Amino acid sequence: MSVSAAPQAVTTATWNWRSVLTTVGWFLPPMAAALYIAAVTIPGSTLVPWSPAMIDLDVYRRTGSMLLAGQDFYVAEGLPWIYPPFAALLTIPLAVVPLVVAQVGWIALTVVLLMAMLYRLGLSGWVLSLVTTVAVVAAEPVRETLGFGQLGVLLVAAAVLDSMPGRRILPRRVTPEGTWIGLATAVKLTPATVAAYQFFAGRRRPGLVAFFTFVAATGLGALVLPAGTMHYWTGLLSGDSGINAGIVFKTNQSVMGAWARLFGELSRGGLVLSAVVAVIGIAAAVLVHRAGRVSLAICVAGLTSLLASPISWSHHYVWIVPLTVVLALGADLPRSVRWFGLVYAAWVWVAPFKALPGGDGAELLYTPTQQLVDNLGIALGIAFVVLCGVWAWRSRPTSA
Repeated sequence: MSVSAAPQAVTTATWNWRSVLTTVGWFLPPMAAALYIAAVTIPGSTLVPWSPAMIDLDVYRRTGSMLLAGQDFYVAEGLPWIYPPFAALLTIPLAVVPLVVAQVGWIALTVVLLMAMLYRLGLSGWVLSLVTTVAVVAAEPVRETLGFGQLGVLLVAAAVLDSMPGRRILPRRVTPEGTWIGLATAVKLTPATVAAYQFFAGRRRPGLVAFFTFVAATGLGALVLPAGTMHYWTGLLSGDSGINAGIVFKTNQSVMGAWARLFGELSRGGLVLSAVVAVIGIAAAVLVHRAGRVSLAICVAGLTSLLASPISWSHHYVWIVPLTVVLALGADLPRSVRWFGLVYAAWVWVAPFKALPGGDGAELLYTPTQQLVDNLGIALGIAFVVLCGVWAWRSRPTSA
């Protein structure tokens, strides 16, 4: 028995090593592309020597350093820290390692999570490697996320890997469904739309797990950083997002951003319209879920969070990557939903509005054509969400 088991053990070990080497091989092309993109995307970066200007990652590292020093990280020179205190606790590891280690590690984590999302959606092998590489190079939200060192991919991956149906990397779930969505919501409030849609779609347990995880994480932040918690939540409840002056910028691809550019000011009308879009989007996601298209429903909920948020920079739209794959593989989806969605996805991938003049009030002087270019993606996004909801409503079974 022991004699025959030995060759089997050797064979298994060899197969495992081959699997590991193959996985690493598929990881290298998108990782190399990501290292390149990070060093050429944001002004101030250099490729040789490799020195990306990952300004958002710098904010995370500064926040971690100030937290360790007992300083008020909400009051600092340069770009502000705009996330809840709980998120600040997660920046400590970034602050205690050398800059290059933080940069390369952040990029690697971003690529790994992109690949994990696409693997969940059914891609594998060289196709997975190729599509991830294309997303890194060609999708504006991913490209900018890498350049800035932003956390957008982490937030989207938390929702996709937590609740999206498909193949799993680990043989079984480690945490209850909803945990990662709740943690992501504690870092930034926008993933709450995914939890809300799940709850109203009848998936009460994941929705409640997400809610109580959010409460627990936020409570931890309040316990450790009471002054920061008071600062963040009182400011947010008074309507201060931390960067209200930037709402008008061309790269703010939210309903509120379009409203500010069209009417030249922030007003109650923009808030009401954003709330209406949030309600419609969550309702549409619920209907799509009940129509049996769970992956599409999660993407609709994710897009809704960006459209309805006061500020959604173009690089926040990482949701467009899983949406593109869901639509591309969804040959049985209605033609109108599939092709309209792919057109919308293409617009977000390319981001033509980036060519417009911006900053220093330039957006307030846009011509009607420039307004159309800058706000078209927002209109297409809302139209796509509504189209998904209308299709799902019409396809519901009718009682005899």
